[in-house]
Amino acid sequence: MHIPDEEIYNPCPRPNPAKSRIKPEDLPKCSTAKKLPEEYRFNVRRWRLEPGYIKPRKLFYGFGVDIQDFIDYHQRHQLPRPPPMDNRASLWHYIMDDVMEDLSARCRFKLQRILPLSPKYDYTIALYNSHHISVTELEDDEEEDVIRIMKERFGDVVAAQRPQWFCLLEDSIR
Repeated sequence: MHIPDEEIYNPCPRPNPAKSRIKPEDLPKCSTAKKLPEEYRFNVRRWRLEPGYIKPRKLFYGFGVDIQDFIDYHQRHQLPRPPPMDNRASLWHYIMDDVMEDLSARCRFKLQRILPLSPKYDYTIALYNSHHISVTELEDDEEEDVIRIMKERFGDVVAAQRPQWFCLLEDSIR
């Protein structure tokens, strides 16, 4: 049985930080400043030349969002209706993929959706990761444009935030 059209945009419960298994001490000690602390900087030269060099944990710089924020974006910007689907999780992933494609196209910059280690957010929309920022980092004015577009398109949830560093949830599970 597929999800009826009128139920496509039904609300998705937002995460409750008070009920999260993730505690503040589980999060990396990183400021919201774009400049990474030394222990998180990936040194490509050392990685190539020193067999014992261990890459630091990969962090992602961007904004925290929930599934509901993707649903709201999709509906607000009238993106094409998803095809009929049988389960809500598939529908949400389809919507999130549509939103990421639309947002990357609007920003003219490839953004990435990751699962962060965060008690507050389901996902992070990342501009950069700490291992490749030296290659992918935008000029300041270009970055400002991308952030402005992201804030305009997502509205209050992203507009109220400053970009920050997040680590991957799966890196923390290992």
